[in-house]
Amino acid sequence: MSKTMAVNVLGFPEKDRRMIRNILSVASNQDVIYKWLADSAEAADIFIVNADDPGAMMFWNEYRQNQPNVAHILASVSPMLESDYACIRRPLIASQLHGALTLGQRPATPRSNRVDILRKCFLFRNFSAANLEKIMAISRIVTLQSKSVVFEKDSPGEAMMVILNGRLQVSVADGEGRDVVLGTVGQGEIVGEIAMLDGRGRSATAVTLEPSELMVIHRNDFMPFLEQNPKAAIDLIMVLALRLRLNTQQLASLLEES
Repeated sequence: MSKTMAVNVLGFPEKDRRMIRNILSVASNQDVIYKWLADSAEAADIFIVNADDPGAMMFWNEYRQNQPNVAHILASVSPMLESDYACIRRPLIASQLHGALTLGQRPATPRSNRVDILRKCFLFRNFSAANLEKIMAISRIVTLQSKSVVFEKDSPGEAMMVILNGRLQVSVADGEGRDVVLGTVGQGEIVGEIAMLDGRGRSATAVTLEPSELMVIHRNDFMPFLEQNPKAAIDLIMVLALRLRLNTQQLASLLEES
């Protein structure tokens, strides 16, 4: 039997509202039926908000405090990676909104699983259970739909991301502007750690290949954590030294083969 999800939409011009209504119709299937609510004050399961409209955001901020179990999708010209909610770009793109609705149907990664994923990350392999808990405390979870830009080459390295669910593609542009794919990363892998640690620009661009859940760790939180936890800093240095050694050995092997 299909589950009915009531959807509230706030702060969009009529053209966008028509598009959202059409997408809800297309996204409905045998498992979920999306029901458009005409009154923004009605109780909803999903709330889609124009985050660039101050009035809409003021209403939404009050609404979400009274309705803590509602799923929220924020649409903005500049999507907020720091947000705890799913974010999509404006002007609205049908595939992005459809992906955000699909992402909303997926359960978030349980906290215990997040700790396990952190423990298996190469960067945190030597961290104690206590320090992993501290990393959890300074991080925040974000959900992104498919084809979301996580960061672009040369942008400030303000945070690193642990992939809890989903896949990211990492690429750079060649001399003619074409994307050269460096690889894909999935659950338990980290992106953005080099730029976050040295404070310089990103060396590549990362884009989600599917709806993804990321644990974001900001430099402004991570550096004080290292200062206050010398053992964690030493563990991190040892892991980075090991990775450098492995990369050097791999490069040496390639040179021998050539």
